[in-house]
Amino acid sequence: MKSLYKLAMMYALMGIMLPVEYGANSTNPPLTPEEMEEIRKIREQKALERAKKRGLKEWNIQGIKVIALNWKNAVRKAEKIRELITHDSNPNK
Repeated sequence: MKSLYKLAMMYALMGIMLPVEYGANSTNPPLTPEEMEEIRKIREQKALERAKKRGLKEWNIQGIKVIALNWKNAVRKAEKIRELITHDSNPNK
């Protein structure tokens, strides 16, 4: 068991001594806003595909897109979203 500990410690110390050009120590350039928007759209599309595989459907209730199993649940979710929107837009409450 002690030899395994020593081996793991040796590899950890070797990783610390690697130059910045190799592996995890290097940094990627920041993404542009266009790239971030494209990534967001792809994530939303994949999330919708996963939801449809689970049997959920996309409903449009008074301009609010909701993903739910049936109409009743979609209406309930849309009401909650509408309450959040109206509550956030009225700071006096």
